[in-house]
Amino acid sequence: MTPNFPQVWLDATGLYSALPSDGSLGAVMVGGDPVVIQGDDAAKGCPQVTKTPCAGVQAFGHRDMEARGSAAKERVEFTLFTFGTVKDASTLVKDLAEHERKKSAENGEPAKPVTVDAGADETEAMQDGDHVEVVMRIGEVVAHLHASDTKLGNVTYAAKVQIARVKSVSNGVNPDR
Repeated sequence: MTPNFPQVWLDATGLYSALPSDGSLGAVMVGGDPVVIQGDDAAKGCPQVTKTPCAGVQAFGHRDMEARGSAAKERVEFTLFTFGTVKDASTLVKDLAEHERKKSAENGEPAKPVTVDAGADETEAMQDGDHVEVVMRIGEVVAHLHASDTKLGNVTYAAKVQIARVKSVSNGVNPDR
């Protein structure tokens, strides 16, 4: 018998806590303050950020992180979206991945699919040169990672950290404790 766990969902405060913090990706990655947008602002902002309809979005948050030091160029942008239903979240995964594929094709050679297994319910990942896009869904939360100048293994690690943080916060656990 499979236990019936509650669906993974986060409110705006949860999104803020689930975004990676300094130190959560090791001592190398640091970033600015997370930004979270909710309600009507999220409904208006999400389509501008993702170039997709974003039906049912309730809030989204964003944080840029980069490798410490001026010589390093490694960078990962984390964006989390929360929806009222799994169906709306799943639609964003498909729409956002398709948008990223089209954008890549317009800029030259189309992105190639890559495998990123981070423990999400649904994952779309692609690589275009030194850029990697990962769009994942866990319950009613969508995580989008945009990485540049970093190895696929590091992106997979960042994706696993992001999913673990979403699960922790969804279960009422502070991921930074």
